[in-house]
Formats: sequence, C-alpha cells, structure tokens
Amino acid sequence: MKVTIKKIAEVAGVSRGTVDRALNHRKGVNVKVAERIIKIAEELGYQPDLAAKGLVAKRYTPKKIGILLYSEGNPFFEEVLRGIYDALEELKVFQIEGTIKVTKGFSVKEQLNKLEEFRREGIDGLVLTPVYSELVADKLKVMKREGIETVTINTDVDEADRMAYVGCDYIKSGNIAAGLLGLMNTGGKERIAAVLGSQMVFAHAQRLKGIIDTLRSDYPNIKVTDIIEHNDDEEVSYQMLKGLLQEDSGITGICFAAGGIEGGIRAIKELGMGRKLRVITYDMIDAVKENLGEDIISATVCQEPYKQGYQGVDILGKYLLTKKYPSENCLYTQVYIATKYSL
Repeated sequence: MKVTIKKIAEVAGVSRGTVDRALNHRKGVNVKVAERIIKIAEELGYQPDLAAKGLVAKRYTPKKIGILLYSEGNPFFEEVLRGIYDALEELKVFQIEGTIKVTKGFSVKEQLNKLEEFRREGIDGLVLTPVYSELVADKLKVMKREGIETVTINTDVDEADRMAYVGCDYIKSGNIAAGLLGLMNTGGKERIAAVLGSQMVFAHAQRLKGIIDTLRSDYPNIKVTDIIEHNDDEEVSYQMLKGLLQEDSGITGICFAAGGIEGGIRAIKELGMGRKLRVITYDMIDAVKENLGEDIISATVCQEPYKQGYQGVDILGKYLLTKKYPSENCLYTQVYIATKYSL
C-alpha cells in the first residue's frame, strides 16, 4: 500500500500541512518535530510523488483562491479557519495560494463589495459563507461565467450555481435541538426564545425552521414565541436577551441557534436565571464548554467546523488542478449532541 502524507500525519500526530512543510524543508516547523516526521516517513517507506511535482512545474500556472467569511467576532469560525489554513498549506506544493477576507455581520452590500474585490484581483476560485440574497447568488453566477468556480461552506444560497456545499444539514440540526427541548419537557406548556445571527443567513433560517416545525409537529406544548437577531454581535445579544427576560417572566427556555452565546449567557447569569432556564446551544466554543460544566447549558449540537473549512478548500484546490468536479455537490458534516459529560 502506498504511504501517503495523510498516513505520516496520523502516525506523527500532526497536520498534513506540517508534514508537507517538513518533507519539503520549508519554514514553520520546529526542528525536532521536522526530524521526527522525516524519520517516520523513512521508516514507513514514503516515496514523494515526484511525477506530480514535475507535472505542476511544467503544466500548471500558479492559482489563487479567494476565501470570504462573515467570521469577524464569531469564535465558531476559529476551527473553520484552522481547517482552511491546513488545506492551503497542503496546496502550496501545487502553487495554489489563498487570500482570506472577513466581514462582520451579514451585509449584502459589503459581501458584494468583497466579491468584486476578489474578481478584480483575478482569483481562479472562491470559497465563501454566502449571505442569503438573490443579489449574491446573481454575482456568483456572473463569476462562474467568467471561469471562477465557487464552493460554499457552513451555509448555502439558492440558485448560485455553486460547485459544491460543505456544511451542516441545518433542518436536521434544528430537528435535534427541538427534540432535546421536547425530551426535557415534563408535559407542561413552555415558551422558548430563539437567539440567532440573522434570518438573512440561509443556515440560520433553515435551523430555525427545523426547530419550529419539529416543536409544532411533535411537541405542540412548546412554542418559539420570541426571536432575537443579533447580527453576530455579542453585546447586542446580551442587551436584547437581557431586555426580553426582564420584561417577560414566562420564558422557560433559550435556544441559541447561531452565535451570540457569550453575550446571552452573561445576561442570563446577571439576572440570576442560570439553571432556571433550559438552554440549548450549538457548537463547542469556549463559552459553551465553560457553561456546560456549570450546568447553565444543558446540551449543545455540534457540526464539525474544521471539516467545513478543510474540505471546502480541498475540493476547490483539486478542481483547479484536475478540472474535475467532485462526485457529490453537497457534503454534509456530522451533527452530534454533546453534554458536560462529553468534555
């Protein structure tokens, strides 16, 4: 069996990007780590694919990938970015490099401006978290006609003619959160506040739909009566949720359907409502870990952020090398439940 960089990375306990840098004697790897990686490669009988490298040098011109995320201020995207950086490291040997741009919030105008910037910079492909807008979809179609293929990650957009989507099945993840709320219910009527970034984001809107539809069909005694949209701003989440809980004592549970967790939990604690509300969140950021341990959060629903970033860039990179589309145009990441006992 051929020994691959992936296999060496698994044995060495490092990323594939680190293995690639060590084997090609590039900067950025601790000397002792590099020596250990090279020794492992020799012991496993690794043979570099010189033919592939020669093919790159002779046939391929350098390629540029544009990466656009609405990630500023959202800790969830730290793992997405780690996956992106690892994939880009592995593509360097093929003379493929990436430029990352980020925005805060979900402004259609700002995203269109960034897309136009990438277009003028002459990118060969695009990875992005799109704002759910017909204008954005139309822009992506124009870029495709100009030869710029798109892979969407974390969230999708209709009618964009993108090459692939890598991310969560958001209806399913909404079903799961609603199911958790239902399983914790003792049979009485409950009112839930849903906290999310913006319904202008397809992922957030789909997840909210999954929550509401499942509660309506399976747990009609539990209703989402309030929706807070914080535009990925922790301070806005804090102010809005604190105001709601001060005005309305009938809220029995909070579902943080997308972001705003740190600010929202701060409001809950300041009002002395920790452990009094049923709280469901998404993902495993530091604020979630801390409050799972304190029993403020009952459970969280996770969606493999690293895989979203890594596979999104990897799929596009392989296309730029081979001009072959992926076998599937929709790759769902695993959705799973974590509690304090998962920590």
